[in-house]
Amino acid sequence: MRDKRRQRLHRHRQARLRRLRVLKSVRSLRFWTRVTVALFVLLCIAFWARFAFVYDIPSVVQGDLPPGVMAYVTVKPWWFGPPVFDLGQYVPEKVDGASVYDPSEMFLMNLGRYSAVVEQPQFIWTLQR
Repeated sequence: MRDKRRQRLHRHRQARLRRLRVLKSVRSLRFWTRVTVALFVLLCIAFWARFAFVYDIPSVVQGDLPPGVMAYVTVKPWWFGPPVFDLGQYVPEKVDGASVYDPSEMFLMNLGRYSAVVEQPQFIWTLQR
């Protein structure tokens, strides 16, 4: 009888230890998942705050950039501005029905305070042709 009772207690103890190990690993997994998500969110905020993705680079600007660059990531001189720039939308076609005399000047004027992403880019990553 004592042997059976001892075996039963031993099985219960082992089962309890297994449950505790599983619970500990789940808690650890939950902790590291939260840490990973928090770091990802911080990384997204840092990218939005300080970096800009520039694409659809028109021929007006190609002379100022290294040859073959289709898109790039640059450091913005300001904080928390727009993180994505589609430069194609800033290209002037015609102003009041007349063609533009200096398209590069008009392009920079259309960019306004965000012209630094084209005039003085600090390349972090570039996509070449």
